Amino acid sequence: MQSTSRKLIRRRSLLRAGRVVATAAFSCALLTGSLTSCGEPSSPPTTLRITALPDSKTTELNPKYRIVASYLSETLGVDVEYVAVTDYAASVEAFKNGDVQLAWFGGVSGVLARQSVPGSRVIAFGTVDPQFRSYFVANPSAGVEPGDDFPTGLRGKSFTFGAAASTSGRVMPEYFLRQEVGEGPEAFFGEVNMNGGKHPIVAKNVEKGVYQAGVMNFKTYENMVTNGDLDPDQCIKVWMTPPYADYNWTAHPLLESRFGEGFTDKLQTALVSITDAVLLDALQRPDGLIPASNADFEEIESICREIGLLDR
Repeated sequence: MQSTSRKLIRRRSLLRAGRVVATAAFSCALLTGSLTSCGEPSSPPTTLRITALPDSKTTELNPKYRIVASYLSETLGVDVEYVAVTDYAASVEAFKNGDVQLAWFGGVSGVLARQSVPGSRVIAFGTVDPQFRSYFVANPSAGVEPGDDFPTGLRGKSFTFGAAASTSGRVMPEYFLRQEVGEGPEAFFGEVNMNGGKHPIVAKNVEKGVYQAGVMNFKTYENMVTNGDLDPDQCIKVWMTPPYADYNWTAHPLLESRFGEGFTDKLQTALVSITDAVLLDALQRPDGLIPASNADFEEIESICREIGLLDR
C-alpha cells in the first residue's frame, strides 16, 4: 500500500505530465494543423469524407484507404472520399470542424474529438482494439531481460517514446510507467526523447542503438518482425503494458442530417460486415471489425481527465 505522500507526489506528476502533453501535442498543433478555418465544412453536402491517423507513411495509407472509401461508397450508395491528414492534431481538428465525418482515431485522439463534437459516436474497432497494449523494447546494450514485471533495469538508460499525442506510443505508456515506479520519465530514464515520432521510427532507433530502449504499439512491432523489417534480437520486447482500449472508428453527428436518420447505424453495419481480406488488410485489422460504443472508452477518458488532457 503506497503512502499518502507518495500518492500526492504521483498525482501532481501526472497532472504536470498531462498539461505538457496537452499543450505540446494538441493545443498548439490544433491552431496550425487544421485543414480549414472554423466555420462551415468545406466538403460537398453529398460526400462522406473519411480520414485515419497517420501512424504509417502517407504514401502507404493513401491507396489503402481509397480501397476502403470505394467499398463504403458502393455499399452505402453515397460518394465517399479519403482525406489524408498530417498528424494527430490535424485529424481531431478536421473532425471537429466537420471537414471529415468518419475518422479512425487512437484512444486519446478519439476521446478529444468526441468531447469537441457532442453527439459523435464510436461505432467500430478491430477485434484487438478493446485489449490493446504497448511494448517496452530494448537494445541488447541496455542489458535488460524480458519479464512479467516492469523492467526497473531501464533506469538511467536512454529512452524514446513515440509521437507525443500517441495513445500507445506516449500517453498510456507514460501513465503506466508512473504507476509502476512512482516518478516521471525525466527522473527515471537517463536521456529521454518525449516525442520520438511514428512507431516504426521508434523501433528502428532502438534496433540501431540510437536509444537503448523505447516503447511502441505492439501490433506495429509484431508486424515489423513478421515482415522481416525488425530484428527481435536487436529490438527486444522486454515488457508488455496492461491492456487498454485504443483505435476506433468515430462517426460525426453530421451524418444523420446529411444522409438521413439511421445512416450512422448503416455505416456501422457496413464496417463490421467486412470479410474481404484485401479490405481488412487495408484497414490493418485482418481479424475484422466489431461493433463499439463510447462506453468502451470510459476508462481511457477517465485517465485523460486524471492527467489533465480533458477538463474535469
